Amino acid sequence: MKKVFIVRHGKTIWNLQKKLQGAKGDSPLLKSNQSEYIALAKFLDKFNFEKIYTSPLNRSIETARATIEKSKVHYQKKIIVNQAFREVSFGSWEGQTKESIIQKYPELFAKFSLREDDPQLSALGIEEFVHARKRFKNEILKIIHQIEDNKNILIFSHGAISQLGIKALTNNENISGLKNMSTSIIGSNDDENFRIESYNGFAYLNYFDNSGNTTIM
Repeated sequence: MKKVFIVRHGKTIWNLQKKLQGAKGDSPLLKSNQSEYIALAKFLDKFNFEKIYTSPLNRSIETARATIEKSKVHYQKKIIVNQAFREVSFGSWEGQTKESIIQKYPELFAKFSLREDDPQLSALGIEEFVHARKRFKNEILKIIHQIEDNKNILIFSHGAISQLGIKALTNNENISGLKNMSTSIIGSNDDENFRIESYNGFAYLNYFDNSGNTTIM
Protein backbone atom coordinates (compact mmCIF):
# COMPACT_ATOMS: atom_id res chain seq x y z
CA MET A 1 0.00 0.00 0.00
CA LYS A 2 1.13 3.52 -0.80
CA LYS A 3 0.38 6.16 1.83
CA VAL A 4 0.03 9.93 1.80
CA PHE A 5 0.68 11.83 5.04
CA ILE A 6 -0.88 15.31 5.09
CA VAL A 7 0.12 17.80 7.80
CA ARG A 8 -1.70 21.07 8.41
CA HIS A 9 0.72 23.92 9.11
CA GLY A 10 1.39 25.37 12.58
CA LYS A 11 -0.79 28.04 14.12
CA THR A 12 -0.35 31.58 12.81
CA ILE A 13 -1.22 35.01 14.17
CA TRP A 14 -4.35 35.12 12.01
CA ASN A 15 -5.38 31.66 13.21
CA LEU A 16 -5.15 32.94 16.77
CA GLN A 17 -7.18 36.03 15.84
CA LYS A 18 -9.75 33.85 14.01
CA LYS A 19 -9.13 35.65 10.73
CA LEU A 20 -9.66 33.89 7.42
CA GLN A 21 -6.36 33.02 5.83
CA GLY A 22 -6.32 31.55 2.37
CA ALA A 23 -4.00 31.56 -0.61
CA LYS A 24 -3.58 35.35 -0.56
CA GLY A 25 -3.15 35.80 3.19
CA ASP A 26 -0.05 34.55 4.94
CA SER A 27 0.49 35.76 8.48
CA PRO A 28 3.57 34.55 10.42
CA LEU A 29 3.62 31.41 12.51
CA LEU A 30 3.31 31.98 16.24
CA LYS A 31 6.61 31.87 18.07
CA SER A 32 5.32 29.09 20.23
CA ASN A 33 7.13 26.32 22.04
CA GLN A 34 9.32 24.41 19.60
CA SER A 35 8.27 21.23 21.38
CA GLU A 36 5.31 21.06 18.96
CA TYR A 37 7.65 20.65 15.99
CA ILE A 38 9.86 18.22 17.90
CA ALA A 39 6.81 16.11 18.73
CA LEU A 40 5.60 16.12 15.12
CA ALA A 41 9.09 15.26 13.86
CA LYS A 42 9.34 12.39 16.33
CA PHE A 43 6.01 11.02 15.11
CA LEU A 44 7.00 11.31 11.45
CA ASP A 45 10.35 9.64 12.16
CA LYS A 46 8.45 6.37 12.55
CA PHE A 47 7.90 6.35 8.79
CA ASN A 48 9.99 6.51 5.63
CA PHE A 49 9.12 9.07 2.96
CA GLU A 50 10.09 8.94 -0.69
CA LYS A 51 9.32 12.63 -1.19
CA ILE A 52 8.40 15.59 1.03
CA TYR A 53 6.24 18.37 -0.40
CA THR A 54 4.95 21.70 0.83
CA SER A 55 2.51 24.36 -0.26
CA PRO A 56 4.24 27.50 -1.60
CA LEU A 57 2.81 29.64 1.22
CA ASN A 58 5.27 30.69 3.92
CA ARG A 59 3.32 29.28 6.85
CA SER A 60 3.45 25.84 5.27
CA ILE A 61 7.08 26.13 4.16
CA GLU A 62 8.18 27.25 7.62
CA THR A 63 6.24 24.43 9.28
CA ALA A 64 7.91 21.93 6.95
CA ARG A 65 11.36 23.34 7.59
CA ALA A 66 10.94 23.53 11.35
CA THR A 67 9.71 19.94 11.46
CA ILE A 68 12.25 18.38 9.12
CA GLU A 69 15.15 20.22 10.75
CA LYS A 70 14.20 18.57 14.03
CA SER A 71 13.87 15.13 12.48
CA LYS A 72 16.49 12.50 13.26
CA VAL A 73 15.57 10.56 10.13
CA HIS A 74 14.51 13.04 7.44
CA TYR A 75 16.68 16.10 8.21
CA GLN A 76 18.71 15.74 5.01
CA LYS A 77 15.75 15.31 2.68
CA LYS A 78 14.76 18.00 0.21
CA ILE A 79 11.45 19.79 0.68
CA ILE A 80 9.73 20.27 -2.67
CA VAL A 81 7.43 23.28 -3.16
CA ASN A 82 4.28 22.34 -5.05
CA GLN A 83 1.71 24.91 -6.17
CA ALA A 84 -1.12 22.37 -6.18
CA PHE A 85 -1.03 22.16 -2.39
CA ARG A 86 -1.62 25.88 -1.77
CA GLU A 87 -4.64 26.91 0.28
CA VAL A 88 -7.99 27.82 -1.27
CA SER A 89 -8.22 31.53 -2.07
CA PHE A 90 -10.73 33.28 0.19
CA GLY A 91 -10.91 36.40 -1.95
CA SER A 92 -12.03 39.60 -0.22
CA TRP A 93 -12.68 37.65 3.00
CA GLU A 94 -8.94 37.20 3.54
CA GLY A 95 -7.86 38.85 6.78
CA GLN A 96 -11.40 39.40 8.05
CA THR A 97 -12.52 37.77 11.27
CA LYS A 98 -14.91 34.87 11.17
CA GLU A 99 -17.32 36.72 13.48
CA SER A 100 -17.47 39.84 11.30
CA ILE A 101 -18.13 37.81 8.15
CA ILE A 102 -20.90 35.79 9.80
CA GLN A 103 -22.55 39.00 10.99
CA LYS A 104 -22.56 40.42 7.46
CA TYR A 105 -23.05 37.26 5.39
CA PRO A 106 -24.63 34.60 7.66
CA GLU A 107 -26.24 32.50 4.91
CA LEU A 108 -23.33 32.84 2.52
CA PHE A 109 -20.79 31.91 5.19
CA ALA A 110 -22.89 28.83 6.00
CA LYS A 111 -22.49 27.71 2.38
CA PHE A 112 -18.79 28.55 2.50
CA SER A 113 -18.43 26.54 5.71
CA LEU A 114 -20.05 23.53 4.03
CA ARG A 115 -17.77 24.01 0.99
CA GLU A 116 -20.71 24.66 -1.32
CA ASP A 117 -19.96 26.70 -4.43
CA ASP A 118 -22.14 29.74 -5.05
CA PRO A 119 -21.95 32.57 -7.63
CA GLN A 120 -21.90 35.09 -4.77
CA LEU A 121 -18.81 33.42 -3.31
CA SER A 122 -17.14 33.48 -6.72
CA ALA A 123 -17.96 37.18 -7.03
CA LEU A 124 -16.02 37.75 -3.80
CA GLY A 125 -12.97 36.14 -5.38
CA ILE A 126 -13.28 32.86 -3.48
CA GLU A 127 -11.90 29.90 -5.41
CA GLU A 128 -14.52 27.37 -6.46
CA PHE A 129 -14.31 24.36 -4.17
CA VAL A 130 -14.86 21.91 -7.02
CA HIS A 131 -11.73 23.25 -8.72
CA ALA A 132 -9.71 23.19 -5.49
CA ARG A 133 -10.67 19.56 -4.92
CA LYS A 134 -9.58 18.58 -8.42
CA ARG A 135 -6.18 20.31 -8.29
CA PHE A 136 -5.27 18.64 -5.00
CA LYS A 137 -6.58 15.21 -6.02
CA ASN A 138 -5.01 15.25 -9.47
CA GLU A 139 -1.60 16.16 -8.08
CA ILE A 140 -1.77 13.36 -5.52
CA LEU A 141 -2.69 10.87 -8.24
CA LYS A 142 0.20 12.10 -10.38
CA ILE A 143 2.72 11.76 -7.53
CA ILE A 144 1.43 8.42 -6.26
CA HIS A 145 1.87 6.89 -9.72
CA GLN A 146 5.56 7.83 -9.59
CA ILE A 147 6.46 5.94 -6.41
CA GLU A 148 6.82 2.22 -5.79
CA ASP A 149 4.49 0.04 -3.75
CA ASN A 150 4.71 0.30 0.04
CA LYS A 151 6.22 3.78 -0.17
CA ASN A 152 5.00 6.99 1.47
CA ILE A 153 4.92 10.69 0.67
CA LEU A 154 4.62 13.60 3.10
CA ILE A 155 2.78 16.86 2.38
CA PHE A 156 2.65 20.05 4.43
CA SER A 157 -0.44 22.02 3.47
CA HIS A 158 -3.54 23.79 4.81
CA GLY A 159 -6.90 23.15 6.44
CA ALA A 160 -9.46 23.81 3.73
CA ILE A 161 -7.57 22.41 0.74
CA SER A 162 -6.48 19.28 2.64
CA GLN A 163 -10.03 18.62 3.79
CA LEU A 164 -11.34 19.07 0.24
CA GLY A 165 -8.58 16.95 -1.27
CA ILE A 166 -9.09 14.08 1.15
CA LYS A 167 -12.83 14.19 0.48
CA ALA A 168 -12.19 13.98 -3.26
CA LEU A 169 -9.68 11.14 -2.96
CA THR A 170 -11.67 8.99 -0.51
CA ASN A 171 -15.26 9.88 -1.48
CA ASN A 172 -15.87 10.60 2.20
CA GLU A 173 -17.90 13.80 2.48
CA ASN A 174 -18.42 13.54 6.25
CA ILE A 175 -15.01 14.61 7.50
CA SER A 176 -14.71 17.80 9.53
CA GLY A 177 -12.10 20.57 9.72
CA LEU A 178 -8.44 20.03 10.51
CA LYS A 179 -6.49 21.38 13.47
CA ASN A 180 -3.10 23.04 13.21
CA MET A 181 -0.20 20.56 13.33
CA SER A 182 -2.52 17.60 12.77
CA THR A 183 -1.60 14.68 10.52
CA SER A 184 -4.00 12.77 8.28
CA ILE A 185 -3.04 9.54 6.54
CA ILE A 186 -4.70 8.08 3.45
CA GLY A 187 -3.67 4.92 1.64
CA SER A 188 -4.15 3.23 -1.73
CA ASN A 189 -3.53 -0.27 -3.07
CA ASP A 190 -4.22 0.58 -6.71
CA ASP A 191 -3.16 4.25 -7.13
CA GLU A 192 -6.77 5.22 -7.76
CA ASN A 193 -8.92 4.40 -4.74
CA PHE A 194 -7.96 5.76 -1.34
CA ARG A 195 -9.18 5.14 2.18
CA ILE A 196 -8.61 7.10 5.37
CA GLU A 197 -6.30 5.43 7.87
CA SER A 198 -6.14 8.38 10.25
CA TYR A 199 -7.75 11.81 10.12
CA ASN A 200 -6.90 14.96 12.07
CA GLY A 201 -4.53 13.11 14.38
CA PHE A 202 -2.63 15.15 16.94
CA ALA A 203 -2.15 12.80 19.92
CA TYR A 204 1.61 13.37 19.68
CA LEU A 205 1.15 16.97 20.85
CA ASN A 206 1.24 17.72 24.57
CA TYR A 207 -1.88 19.89 24.54
CA PHE A 208 -5.44 19.86 23.24
CA ASP A 209 -6.20 22.63 20.76
CA ASN A 210 -9.95 22.90 20.39
CA SER A 211 -9.92 25.94 18.11
CA GLY A 212 -10.42 23.91 14.94
CA ASN A 213 -10.66 25.57 11.54
CA THR A 214 -11.69 29.23 11.26
CA THR A 215 -13.50 28.66 7.96
CA ILE A 216 -16.00 26.23 9.48
CA MET A 217 -18.99 27.21 11.64
